[in-house]
Amino acid sequence: MRDQLADWFDAVSSIPNIMHRSFLQITILSGPRSDSIRSLKKEHLDFKWKTIMIWDKDDQDYRAIPMTKYVEKLLMSLPKNPNSEYVFWSTRSDCGYITDVRKIYHEKLTERDLPHLSIHDLRRSFSNLTEWLDVPSGVVAQIMGHKPSATQERHYKDRPVDLLRIHLQKIEDWILTEANMMDEVDQ
Repeated sequence: MRDQLADWFDAVSSIPNIMHRSFLQITILSGPRSDSIRSLKKEHLDFKWKTIMIWDKDDQDYRAIPMTKYVEKLLMSLPKNPNSEYVFWSTRSDCGYITDVRKIYHEKLTERDLPHLSIHDLRRSFSNLTEWLDVPSGVVAQIMGHKPSATQERHYKDRPVDLLRIHLQKIEDWILTEANMMDEVDQ
């Protein structure tokens, strides 16, 4: 819920592991599938053109989404591991990237008397929160990697990433404003 954003960001900000903290924030700010963001490789980040190549399980290919200002800040703040190709690397997991953040995440939600939102619920929350801004549903669907539902969307609308950026930055700014986090962007 909109009214829970400040408490949610406060809870997530108290997670000691920066990988987990950043992963959760990026998920609610841009709506990717959990596996697509956790397995993100360094080569999929383009800081010059401000894009992120996200694995799309439906198309079995990569698609570009905009890298917004705060998401970029989060990505830049992550510790680097020269021995790993992953952005959200982990030396503890067999796959090489973070796997399960639910335990500490749910502990922090409980501490703040927030509902136990699953990681996938954050994706749903992103979609629902965009309705406060009247962002076109086709834009949200394209950012999230959903198949277009209308004929026009399927055959005539494939928005370029710079157009998506306008909308996604607006969404990020609104979420961070509602969460009392805008000061974090400017630091």
